[in-house]
Amino acid sequence: MKLSDIGEFGVISSIRSDLKDFQKEVIVGIGDDTAAIEVSGEKLLLFTSDTLVEDIHFKWDYASPFQVGWKALAVNISDIAAVGGKPTQCLVSLALPADTERSLVREVYRGLKKAASRYRVAIVGGDTVRAPSFIITVSLLGEVKREDIVLRSRAKPGDLIYVTGQLGSSGAGLACLKASNWKIKPKIRQFLIKRHLMPSPRLDEGQKIASSQIATSMIDLSDGLASDLHRLAEESKVGAILWEDELPIALAVEQLAKVMGKFLLEWVLYGGEDYELLFTVAPSKRKEVEQTLGFPHALIGEVVDRDQGIYLKDRKGNRTKVKDGGYNHFSASTK
Repeated sequence: MKLSDIGEFGVISSIRSDLKDFQKEVIVGIGDDTAAIEVSGEKLLLFTSDTLVEDIHFKWDYASPFQVGWKALAVNISDIAAVGGKPTQCLVSLALPADTERSLVREVYRGLKKAASRYRVAIVGGDTVRAPSFIITVSLLGEVKREDIVLRSRAKPGDLIYVTGQLGSSGAGLACLKASNWKIKPKIRQFLIKRHLMPSPRLDEGQKIASSQIATSMIDLSDGLASDLHRLAEESKVGAILWEDELPIALAVEQLAKVMGKFLLEWVLYGGEDYELLFTVAPSKRKEVEQTLGFPHALIGEVVDRDQGIYLKDRKGNRTKVKDGGYNHFSASTK
């Protein structure tokens, strides 16, 4: 059986099953945004890792080395944010062609340092090896109070579904990069492209949600709203309804879709890499959410029983099944 036959999440599921006997001492292992390991009575150690590969996650045609460095650390910080944690130290490993210019490496590290400074992360080491193409892997440590950690697996039927910020910007930005001939306002193009190339992980928001102890579950939107909602529902063994009219969509995304005649929800549901936080809250805490969270967020749906599946409901009550989409590394369509 080839990996393309089972897809990225099938691969992860297989690995998870094979390693179940090796995670007995881990509080949170494979299946969430980051591993959580017990190191003291009060706090849990968080550990996550992510890789960016040339021509898979970015192309030098449109991404600068500075932007690649920033994004490599930012996507890991988003994983820490998704459980309500605080990032602390990271290791950076580079795989490089032998003819890589030194200036490119320095610019990658300038981006890494900028993100590390912004989110208070120490860069403490790493590795370098020769490879046919450029690959950067960041492994990030963090910490969270034991009672504050928010996982994917605790949503319950009846919970309300919230999301921070706005959706669709990154997917629309990537579309702009791929279609440079689109005649749109430079300001709109620049905004969307920046959201794709230099994401802003919702670290403060994640910590606020966690410390308030109002969320039953949480996940960051890296693969897309549809895909990541499926991951949360799978871990929590629930279904979900999304309210189409309540989805917070960036104005620039709406303008681009209108001008180019594109289907708006394609970017919102399946665009990926928005790095907003999707979280669920018990209905009894709805007022507390509004009174406690001092940042943009939107109520976009509700959790239902697992057998109802995951679907989108419009203002007329019509329901459309939300397919498990988003980027899949081993799908035949991503070759």
